[in-house]
Amino acid sequence: MKKLMISTLTAITLLTGAISASAQEGNGKEVPIETSIKSEQALVNLPKTTGEYKVGSTTYDWVDTSRKDLLDPKNKRELKVQVWYPSDKASSKGKKKEPYLPMTEKGINQIISTFSFGELFADVNDINTQVYKDGRLSTKEKIYPVVLFSHGLGVSNWNYQWLTRELASQGFIVVSIDHSHFSFGTEFQDGRFIPTASQFLPGNSIPQLEEYDDYVNNIWVKDIQFVIKKLGTLNKKDKIFKNKLDLKNIAAVGHSMGGAAAARALQVEPKIKSAINIDGSFMGLTDTETMTKPFAFIKTEMSEMFLTGKVEQPLPPGLDPQTEQELREMFHVYNDRYKQVVTGPAYDITIYGGAIHNSFTDMPLLRPYLSGTMYDNDSIFPANPEPIYEVTNRVIVDFLEKTLNGKKKTILDRKNFNIPNLKIEQ
Repeated sequence: MKKLMISTLTAITLLTGAISASAQEGNGKEVPIETSIKSEQALVNLPKTTGEYKVGSTTYDWVDTSRKDLLDPKNKRELKVQVWYPSDKASSKGKKKEPYLPMTEKGINQIISTFSFGELFADVNDINTQVYKDGRLSTKEKIYPVVLFSHGLGVSNWNYQWLTRELASQGFIVVSIDHSHFSFGTEFQDGRFIPTASQFLPGNSIPQLEEYDDYVNNIWVKDIQFVIKKLGTLNKKDKIFKNKLDLKNIAAVGHSMGGAAAARALQVEPKIKSAINIDGSFMGLTDTETMTKPFAFIKTEMSEMFLTGKVEQPLPPGLDPQTEQELREMFHVYNDRYKQVVTGPAYDITIYGGAIHNSFTDMPLLRPYLSGTMYDNDSIFPANPEPIYEVTNRVIVDFLEKTLNGKKKTILDRKNFNIPNLKIEQ
C-alpha cells in the first residue's frame, strides 16, 4: 500500500474552523439583535437530493452518565444528535417539514448575537429542507448502514445538510453529532443552551499540540463511541430504528476538526469500518497504533498546494517568532504521525473548481441570510458551491458504497473517469 504524504493543511483554519476564524467582532462581546425582517419566501434553496429515497429526520438528547464533561466538570457529558434517514412518499404523508435550524427563536438569536450573523439570519428557517420530521423509516431494506458525522470546530451539525440529506436519500442512516461547547451553540429540547466555549471564540487562544490532541481523544472520539453505544439501544427499542440499524457497517465522516476525530475514531474504535476526513488536520492520531481500515482524505486545491510545499501555510498575523515556530512544528507533528500510521487502503482526493475549506459546509448557501455582515465576502464563502457539493457527494457516496455495502465498481476503482474538478490518488 502506498502511504499518502499528508501534511497539515490550512494551519489555523483547519484547527479552529474557518467560519469562526474571522467571525466575531469585539472578541466575544454580544451585539444587539434587531427585529428580524420576515421574508415572504426563502432566500435560498438547498440542493435537491438525488437518491431514490425521501428523507426523514429526528433528534435526540443524550447524557453520557459514565463521564464528566471536561469543559464543564460539574456536569456529565451531554450531546444533541440529529439523524437523517431514508424515508418514502407514503411514510412522509402528513408529516411536518423539519426546520433547517432545529432551535427556538431564543436559541437562534443567541447564535446571531455571539457570531454577529445579522438580523436576516433569524429567518433561516424559511428554508424548505425537503426533510420530514419524524417520518417513518423506509421499509425497502431490512437494515441500513450507519454514517456517524462530526462537524468542524465552531460550526454545527445542522450546517452540513448538503451532505447529510444526500446520504440519507442514498440509503444511509446519518447520525450527526453536535459536539457541545465546540459548535455554534447547542440547544436541548428542554430549552437549555450550551454556548461555544470561550477559548474557541476567535482571538481567544492559539492552539497547542497537547491541548488539541486531548480534545480529539478525550472528548470528540469518546462522543463518537458513546453515540455508537446509544445506537445499540435504538436498535433494540426505538420507534423509528428498532432492528433497522446495520451496526456491522458503520463509517465515521467529519469535516475539519470533525475529520480529525473521524480519522482517530477509525484508528481506535473496532465498530467503525471506514472513515473520511474532509479537509481536516490530523490531530489526535498516534504513531503507536496503525490505521489499517479503509480511509479517504478529501481536500481542496489550496490544501494540496500546502501539502506539496508550493505555497507557505498561512498563520495569523502578528505572532511572535517563538509562537510561529511552535505552530509550524505542531503541524509537522500531525503530518509525520499520519505518514507513519496509515497502512490500509487509503484514497487521496482533491476537489478543484474553486473549492475552499468553507465549501464543505452549508454556509455558502446561507450567504443571503448573512447579507451586510462580515460573512458576505467571496474570500469566506464562494458564490456557487453546488458543483463542489455535487462532485464531493459523488466521491463520498461511492466510498461508502464500496466500504460498507461491498460495491465493486465505484469511481474509486476506475483508473480513468471523466468527472471535472476531481483527482483521486491511491
